[in-house]
Amino acid sequence: MRALDAQWSRLLEVLPGLDPAADSRVAGWQVREVEAHLTATTAGLARIIDADALAQADTDIAGWASALPGLADVADADARAGAADLAGAVAAARVALEGADEKRVVQQRTGAHTLFDAVRFRLIEGVVHGLDVGIDPDPIAQRLAVKAVVEILVARAPGHAVELRIPPYTAVQVVEGPRHTRGTPPNVVELGPRAFLDLASGRAQWHDAVRDGQVRASGERADLSAYLPLIS
Repeated sequence: MRALDAQWSRLLEVLPGLDPAADSRVAGWQVREVEAHLTATTAGLARIIDADALAQADTDIAGWASALPGLADVADADARAGAADLAGAVAAARVALEGADEKRVVQQRTGAHTLFDAVRFRLIEGVVHGLDVGIDPDPIAQRLAVKAVVEILVARAPGHAVELRIPPYTAVQVVEGPRHTRGTPPNVVELGPRAFLDLASGRAQWHDAVRDGQVRASGERADLSAYLPLIS
């Protein structure tokens, strides 16, 4: 929760100085729509905390990511119709989060989630959409967002055939195939945190990133394009 709070502070520090009519990296959205979307999801966090808790969660962070494409039209409509008052939404969410149990189960459009996961969703959005309008994320927020999105990839492409390295944050094994146990792995993908988030969110394309040197991929299985984007 502290990382989300730090990312909110970063957004609130920089957003007021941006041109609301400037283009963002989200197709069809200007800065004002990005801020309105963040306002809506942040305000939603306060609402779901204030609602009655549910008995148990029925989905996790991978389920959240899988549900996002089906909500794209709703998110777009909300962003275009909503008010860009992120400061007010953050203030309400901060109050709601005080003393809240991260194991509490809350209901939102993507399913019934633990509050811990609901906070992580907002952290990912805050980091990615901040980058969409040129805002460098809080370092701890970026690290936790990367690790959360890697968790989605592990769920989507389980296995041990490819070693994915995102220094200095994490290294995991993904994709079905022979398990590597000793020496240099035969299939390795290495890239930086920003490049990973860009690919995971569809802001960059795999083959372009490989061509431009943002991704270093070696081995016949070291092509993750079939699993991307992870969030959209």
